[in-house]
Amino acid sequence: MPEIPEMENYRTMLLRTVTGKQVTGVWVERPKSINVAVNELSAALNGQVIDNVTRRAKFLVFHLRGGLYLVTHMMLDGRLYYGTGSDHEGLPGKPHVIIGFSDGGKMFFCDLGLGFLHLVDSLGLEAELAGLGLEPLSPDFTWESFMELFRKRRGAVKPLLMDQRLIAGLGNAYSNEVLFAARIIPAKKIPEIGPDGLKRLWEVIPRILREAINNGGYIEEKYAQWDNRSGGQIPHFMIYDRGGEPCSVCGNPIGETKLNGRWTYFCLTCQH
Repeated sequence: MPEIPEMENYRTMLLRTVTGKQVTGVWVERPKSINVAVNELSAALNGQVIDNVTRRAKFLVFHLRGGLYLVTHMMLDGRLYYGTGSDHEGLPGKPHVIIGFSDGGKMFFCDLGLGFLHLVDSLGLEAELAGLGLEPLSPDFTWESFMELFRKRRGAVKPLLMDQRLIAGLGNAYSNEVLFAARIIPAKKIPEIGPDGLKRLWEVIPRILREAINNGGYIEEKYAQWDNRSGGQIPHFMIYDRGGEPCSVCGNPIGETKLNGRWTYFCLTCQH
């Protein structure tokens, strides 16, 4: 599932390709992917201009000039693709919603089987994003706020890192990475970690995420034919999806197991 680095990579490329452009067509191949009738979505979007694209956690928000918003969440398999002319052959999946622009470009929302694209007003936007926790790349992600999140927690640390009500935007891949960087076993209980371990964790979370953003995230499928960034994070993963391979720090095999139903990776030598 795309996490903060992947959605930031999309946001950067969306700003380059769709902001300031006028919508001239909407096609919906899977009505379940949207929250309004197809003709209502088409009527609301045609003639609109996208002024900005922002991110909150794993959500992307398209700001429309008329005061409405498009909110999308890729969930597990969703992908975005932007094409012009005849370069639609590189689609990363089945297009479920397509938005056309006055310059001939098209924005493809692909494989939204679990994901969605919702049209909302300002109150609807608040409802879509309600209940999300701290943004780890925001100024609000202070040591004090981080400590408060875990002050009364007793469970294993990795599932808590993935709880969107606590920290918004971390998922399975980067929770593995930050725990490795902080030298903490994923199944370790919060009371066993102690203030020093939590401090290390708080320090590495923004660093790991920013490095992954700079590398282009781990989604391999191209956003557009000219995209040469997406997927650049994959060779930089220290532990995620590397079960059985030698640890790049100590050389011992990386372990893998399921924790709360998610594949979890660890090094018993480097993590405690």
